[in-house]
Amino acid sequence: MEDALSGDLGFRLSRLVRRLRTDWGGGLLALDLNQPQAAILRALQGRSGLGLRELSRLIGTDPSNLRREIDRLTKRGMLLVVPAERSGLKATLALTKLGEQQTLEVLKLRNDMMAQTFDRLSDSDREALTALVTTLETIVGIPDEASP
Repeated sequence: MEDALSGDLGFRLSRLVRRLRTDWGGGLLALDLNQPQAAILRALQGRSGLGLRELSRLIGTDPSNLRREIDRLTKRGMLLVVPAERSGLKATLALTKLGEQQTLEVLKLRNDMMAQTFDRLSDSDREALTALVTTLETIVGIPDEASP
């Protein structure tokens, strides 16, 4: 007989996500980054010229929280805030060389962690999981964009 929690899909998904986030956060400590900072770096890779609001929507976080992390990354020399050329236009964000190097380290960590977890699944199971996650994202209103 199943207990109430083991049969609750929402609880199980939340527990899985918490575990993955904890492992991810622990790995990022070695890079002296937190999870929001890693998300910013990943989101800006190949997307220079994004503004704060666009980046906020892409990552799925509040612009004021994002601004704090952008300031920290800028002070560390990983991001450059490019002022608007004309009044009324938005400033944009770009990775510096250091930011690009750090992003490569973040991506290596991500690839290693994903391999440890998801490479244990068969190709068909990974495809099915991807399809289910995409469907759930659509149901809850997460935009159809690449996740950082």
